[in-house]
Amino acid sequence: MPGFLQNTWIRILFVVLILLGIGYVAIQLFGSPTAPQPKIKAETLFMIGPLNFTNSMLMGLVVIGLLTLFFALATRNMAVVPGRRQNLAEMAVEGLLGLVEGVAGKRTGRVIFPLIATLFIFIICANYLALVPGVGSIGGCYAVQENGTTAGGTGTGTTTEGAASNTTSSSSGKTNQPCPAGTEFVPFLRAPNADLNMTVAMALIAVTIVQIAGVVSHGAGGYLKELFTPIFLGPVHVIGELARVISLSCRLFGNIFGGEVLLLVMYYLGSIFAGFGVVIFLGLEVLFGGIQALLFALLTLTYITLAVAGHGSGEHAAEEHPAGVVDHPTTGTEVHMG
Repeated sequence: MPGFLQNTWIRILFVVLILLGIGYVAIQLFGSPTAPQPKIKAETLFMIGPLNFTNSMLMGLVVIGLLTLFFALATRNMAVVPGRRQNLAEMAVEGLLGLVEGVAGKRTGRVIFPLIATLFIFIICANYLALVPGVGSIGGCYAVQENGTTAGGTGTGTTTEGAASNTTSSSSGKTNQPCPAGTEFVPFLRAPNADLNMTVAMALIAVTIVQIAGVVSHGAGGYLKELFTPIFLGPVHVIGELARVISLSCRLFGNIFGGEVLLLVMYYLGSIFAGFGVVIFLGLEVLFGGIQALLFALLTLTYITLAVAGHGSGEHAAEEHPAGVVDHPTTGTEVHMG
């Protein structure tokens, strides 16, 4: 067995990538894919009063539901000797707690840990579940309104790709127009982080918490003093705080949306080539999905830590790490970050 496959996690990842690649090839062989038409805007599935319920919102609810179910099952019967589910949940929580405390200190880290852990776990799970075959490729035909948007529930909402009538076949025998005239194919599920609305919402939450942390730590006067020191750079600091929303949201959105487009292109290049290409690019998307989740969480953590500490303040750092106190005891349930 090659040396790189000796690690259990590497073997698991390798098997998962192969299974995902087989799933994509199976859809390619037995389905009737259309030409890739990625859209920046999430498509509407149906209306709830004035609210457009989109496919990215549905996928987000699926992710939240699966995470809630997993942690409910993992913590239902807590034991001193954990089972597999409890052990996996404890590994994730303890690893993230050690990382947060290593950056922000024990006291501040325990306070902001729920936010950082929630952001990281949700983002990485949403990124990985979006790679499952069928997400973005299974959907229905919806009528197109005059403003160019789809009207949820007015088309053949339960029709999957290639199942609609009046299709035009290409020379390869695959359908280029899977829906009747006046309708448009809309996938039921779309990667949540490939929707700019989702990433902007998370960025706004993160940056708002940063400002609240600064005010709570230094008071309103101290926070404004930090923000407008020196006074002529105050507008620059304000713009910098607002730019964090754009930076956090667009970085995550651009990478996930770009990966989604790349997988679509590989998927529609052909079944034989897609078998190898999809596996390779799925591996890259697994890597990038994890990196982007870690970046978003770490940047939020860093912003909060800087807001609490202030500019060049040594007394806050000393308070977080008093002399003679070890923040991370080397026990079996704490992760030592050095």
